[in-house]
Amino acid sequence: MKYGEHSWVPRVGHVIVMVVAGIVCRAHGAPAAPIEALHWYKGNTHTHTRFVPESDADGAPEFVAAWYRDHGYQFVVITDHEHLTDVGPLNAKLAHDGKFLIISGQEITQEVIDNQKPPRVYEAHVNGINISRLITPIMPDRGPNPPPPQTVEEFAPRGISISDLYKRNMAEVTSAGGLPQVNHPNLGWSITPKDLLPLPTPYLFEVWNGYPFSNNLGGRDGTGHVAPSAESLWDELLSHGKTVWGVGSDDAHAYYQFDNPETPHPGKAWVVVRAPALTAANIVKALREGQFYASTGIVLETYAATSKSIEIKIQPVQEWSSGESSTTRYTTRFIGQNGTVLSEQFGLTALYRFEGTEPYVRAAIIDSDGRRAWTQPVFGGGR
Repeated sequence: MKYGEHSWVPRVGHVIVMVVAGIVCRAHGAPAAPIEALHWYKGNTHTHTRFVPESDADGAPEFVAAWYRDHGYQFVVITDHEHLTDVGPLNAKLAHDGKFLIISGQEITQEVIDNQKPPRVYEAHVNGINISRLITPIMPDRGPNPPPPQTVEEFAPRGISISDLYKRNMAEVTSAGGLPQVNHPNLGWSITPKDLLPLPTPYLFEVWNGYPFSNNLGGRDGTGHVAPSAESLWDELLSHGKTVWGVGSDDAHAYYQFDNPETPHPGKAWVVVRAPALTAANIVKALREGQFYASTGIVLETYAATSKSIEIKIQPVQEWSSGESSTTRYTTRFIGQNGTVLSEQFGLTALYRFEGTEPYVRAAIIDSDGRRAWTQPVFGGGR
């Protein structure tokens, strides 16, 4: 989103209709028709199922999709490892009323033994959202008709950089008509800014992954090695001129173990997407253009971005039993180049006025109970 490109004031809940009159959107400098009505759709872009007994999730695709539908989501992307679910029958059964949508996808489970780093396995997983065909990760050459790989050494190639693997798999996603998403960059402390900076943009980037061991906040080990948070990695990319959109995702695998906080169950992180209608094409287009925000629990009541300012109003969280507003407190930070905090504000409303020199500005919100939300960067300087 560029300064002056859009001006909107959405009211956000689960599905909220917004009527906007007289707004002109521009793509490549050309005026488009006024937007008459837009909706906000809550969804998850990283979801696993038990499509065969050997898969690593414990819920069948229909059960998983129904869970999301019944818990206030409008769409879910099924992204199983090296499996592309046929979502047609699922949509026919669960989405016939036009209020819910299942989108096809895959997690490309790419691993590599990187000889340029300490000799161990690094994770470079990518989601392909709304792809038309299955994508096979790059694997070592094991000759003709090899048996299924049993060890990491048989699965993870050597002699290729993490960046080149990302480039290849993201190009495959694009050629299959999909949108790439870089998953859990701190899983296994695998990814550095150097690995991500050469990648073509735009793409989605998991600022928050709900898997319990994704190391979203970064950390320092006993030897003094420091890994930045996923959010700091995002700022590094944005500060180098990359158009990357931050998402929150469940990476859900466990649908029967809500009593165990260490299981990857659903409902931990999501996106709220602005689109004219609930179709796969519309949702993917909005994601590709950064027309959404990410959250682990904070809901935006209104959000307005114009050529002059960003204005946010937060919807107060409700007490679970009484339905009354809680005493939760909110901090909104407007963040710019190199992750610099440009302004820190408190309460349910926040306003940032552009000085005109900012390469980008985005908002990060956290409340007194640890819930978070992230808006997408508003770019300046002609980007």
